[in-house]
Amino acid sequence: MSAPAKYATPRDPSRRTYGPRIAKIAAALGKPPMPWQQQVYDVGTELDGNGHLYYELVLVTVPRQSGKTTLVGPVQLDRVITRPGIRCFYTAQSGKDARKRFEDLVNLVTASPLHELAHYRWSAGDEGISFPNGSALKLFAPTRDAIHGETPPLVTFDEIWKYDEMLGDALLEGAVFPAQQNLVGNRQVWMISTAGTAESVFMRKWVERGRANVEAQLAGRPLPWPRLAYFEWGMADGDDPYDPATYERFHPAVGHLVTGQDLVDMSMSHGERMRALCNVWVEAADPIFSAEDWAALTGTPTPPSRRELAITYDVAADGESGVIMATWRTEDGHPATRVLHSAPGTVWMVELLARLHRDWKPAVLGADDGGNTRRITDELRRLLGDDAVTTTDGKAFSTACDVLLTAARQSELIHDGSRTLANAIAHLVLKQVGEVTRFSRTASTGPIAALVAAAVGLWLYDHRETVPTTFDIHI
Repeated sequence: MSAPAKYATPRDPSRRTYGPRIAKIAAALGKPPMPWQQQVYDVGTELDGNGHLYYELVLVTVPRQSGKTTLVGPVQLDRVITRPGIRCFYTAQSGKDARKRFEDLVNLVTASPLHELAHYRWSAGDEGISFPNGSALKLFAPTRDAIHGETPPLVTFDEIWKYDEMLGDALLEGAVFPAQQNLVGNRQVWMISTAGTAESVFMRKWVERGRANVEAQLAGRPLPWPRLAYFEWGMADGDDPYDPATYERFHPAVGHLVTGQDLVDMSMSHGERMRALCNVWVEAADPIFSAEDWAALTGTPTPPSRRELAITYDVAADGESGVIMATWRTEDGHPATRVLHSAPGTVWMVELLARLHRDWKPAVLGADDGGNTRRITDELRRLLGDDAVTTTDGKAFSTACDVLLTAARQSELIHDGSRTLANAIAHLVLKQVGEVTRFSRTASTGPIAALVAAAVGLWLYDHRETVPTTFDIHI
């Protein structure tokens, strides 16, 4: 079995389907379908009472390493082998990427019984596979006029997260849909992709339509997009992307092509891991710091006495976790920070912070005056007194963010190398507020509480009230 989908158009058992036939082609290629692929085949190629394809658009979003090429390849081959005199088309995020994935399909065909029937064309602009029945699968570059003059019953788009809204709309609604206008009952578009970023407006639009469709079907409501079949596999909110068991819960190829440990061991930035390997939407394709650059700032400086620390705290934007940080400057002036405690929920925070305040007597205890952290601050002030907790306002917080990032970019910051901080910097998204830039809790792609607390800690440490040393003079 494959991991269950987050969203999946349900199978209508009253309808016939080409799914079993496509599965035979996949097996002939040496790639018998995994359960998730068979599920998509069976639903995506359902037929109505007249023998026409029921769905005109099939959108599948799955993590990397799921077997995307071996999903769409058999669908394309089935269409051109069983219907004479047609031309079906395939593209990806660029012409170069389309050709690379086409080569993967050609390699499968070459090693299969279909090789004796296939004829390959590699001329630039005329790449494809043709068959004796006069049908062909052709490549095209994702440009607005790429299939002008064609009447393709099947067009496949791969990795559509790369398309901006203008290009995506031009390809789909300005080119493909008009070209298929006279093929009612015999037309389909398949789109398959990993998750996107804030710039993937075209894909996001269709993802939202697909999710709405599935929710309406499950609730028994009329479908807003009745000819759209939608499938999505991805990591659940709050799961750990570095735990093999996480992938066993959501990744459809675990147990078939890969193991959870294989996926954990893959080397990539955190942001790319979240987007491509966990199929989670992120704000930006590239993090502000690479995992390697951030790891290079790891160190173990000797902290000063507890009375010279800034103890700060913050709560994740969703309120599901909290963190307490200790921040200071080393003897040579370098900022240093470390996680004191990080855990799910927030019920533990007030008690621990009060104990640290009582037992450690830090130079300053504080937080930013924003988000869900205000509730913790209010409880602490009622318990310890208003003067016990110092907070930063918007202006100070913006300065704090800039100071911490500048220190990191200049390789002056020293941190503890914790996964909590590494995840925070990978998730971090900045936002412009007036003429200043600061961390954004809501726009960041995951919890950044540790980074917020560290920035505030450094600002509070630098602006703390110092108590002059007193001397007893004996005469």
